[in-house]
Amino acid sequence: MTKRIHVREPATIRLHWFNALSWGLLVASGLGIISGSYLRLVPAFWPELLQNLFGGNATLILSHVILGLVWMGVIVLFSLLRWRSTVWPFLRQVMTLTPRAIFVDLYFMTVRLARLFGLMKNVPLPSQGRYNGAQRLLGTMIVICSVLIALSGVYMFFAPQWLPFAENDLYGSLFRWALVTHAAAVFLVLIGLIAHIYFAVIEEGEAMEGMKSGYLDAEFVRHHSPQWYEELKREGKA
Repeated sequence: MTKRIHVREPATIRLHWFNALSWGLLVASGLGIISGSYLRLVPAFWPELLQNLFGGNATLILSHVILGLVWMGVIVLFSLLRWRSTVWPFLRQVMTLTPRAIFVDLYFMTVRLARLFGLMKNVPLPSQGRYNGAQRLLGTMIVICSVLIALSGVYMFFAPQWLPFAENDLYGSLFRWALVTHAAAVFLVLIGLIAHIYFAVIEEGEAMEGMKSGYLDAEFVRHHSPQWYEELKREGKA
């Protein structure tokens, strides 16, 4: 029987699927808010359907904001309760911040993507830890973009209610930049999530098991993340 390794706690798994569900609902409702003949990101029926369903765009916006605040609240609460045990170790492993780390991870991602098209098959790749270069770049982007999405969303909803826009043009300028930042960050995350889902479901389908049961096949870990596998062996977990 193939040995399985426990790699994820139930609370982390629940947070992952809560995050996925929240993103689905937030993107769906956000696209429903955007309507008009000059700006249209989805077919006209979708904004009309949601706005009619919620009794108007104002109610849809309020529902979107409430869902966003719940999403932020759960993430913040989880981070506070599990900062040392889960969140900080995750950020240390997944964040790519130094120029050298960015270069190494970009190299890995480039070769990995090229191999999908039958190219660079003989180019060696550096041994990877728990998260490979592409995952670290994606994780870094998602963390940064999520913070930008949260801050810009909060400003767009609450600033017009609390700040005297008519007395200071700066508030209006910040609102417009917040709108652009919000949309751009969501767009970047969506691109990354498409790649994440593709690899998790098609290229490395075994990885999905780790996000469902919390366990991964030991051979899968050894093959894809040899540095992590050796670390787990030293800890007596593999």
